Amino acid sequence: IYKHNPWRAPGNAPVGDACGLAGGTPWRPEVGEAGDYTETIYAHHGMNGTLLPPMDTGVIWTIGLEAEVTWQVENNHGGGYSYRLCPADEPLSEECFQKTPLNFDTTQQGIVFQNGTILPIKGTFVTNGTTPNGSMWSMIPLPTDALGPRCLAGPNDTNATVNGCQPWEKGLVGGPCAPCPETPGSDCSRCDNNWHPATPSFEPPCPGCQGSTHTHAIRDVVKIPDNLKPGKYVLGWRYDCEATAQVWSNCADVTLVR
Repeated sequence: IYKHNPWRAPGNAPVGDACGLAGGTPWRPEVGEAGDYTETIYAHHGMNGTLLPPMDTGVIWTIGLEAEVTWQVENNHGGGYSYRLCPADEPLSEECFQKTPLNFDTTQQGIVFQNGTILPIKGTFVTNGTTPNGSMWSMIPLPTDALGPRCLAGPNDTNATVNGCQPWEKGLVGGPCAPCPETPGSDCSRCDNNWHPATPSFEPPCPGCQGSTHTHAIRDVVKIPDNLKPGKYVLGWRYDCEATAQVWSNCADVTLVR
């Protein structure tokens, strides 16, 4: 059912910008399905993340050692993610980030709770079939449950569209696992989209650690290659979705020292 979505071949799907697009689309108007962005003096909907000015975060990592990274799930669409580095004085392209993928310390993944405590977990990591070849990706350790509307038709879909969306599927409803239309602009999650009650796609690592809880974060430890030069870098985070045809990206400024 998800064979055409990015997690099927991690890192292989093209992206609009290596550091993401504000609101998720390249145009100025807001769009549906949470594709909105509050315009500020710094950015507007559709702005490329790579155009944002550098921000001195004060984060310093030591070359050849390990570093801690934490992120939070906002909308859980399954799949997995990778961390990469690009020198800040080079163009922040996907090609640049793919030159320096970071390996995980596979013994250090954990779930972070709101009180700051960390629950160590046994993560799932993949290196086969990834881009760049052999790069390490982590599966999101929180299972999906209810993903969103069951099926939204593409702009060119008709009543004759194979596996087309039905009117009743526009809402937050469940139903049997079935093929999707796989047409441009359609949004379909007919499997692993269980509403009332929300059913996790696999066993959660802890009670309530599933779906889009907004109350749990994921803690990772990554390995900084010992062949890098000291200086300013941009950390890239790329998330390839399994249940939707989306790639989410984010970037942050770090400094590497020896």
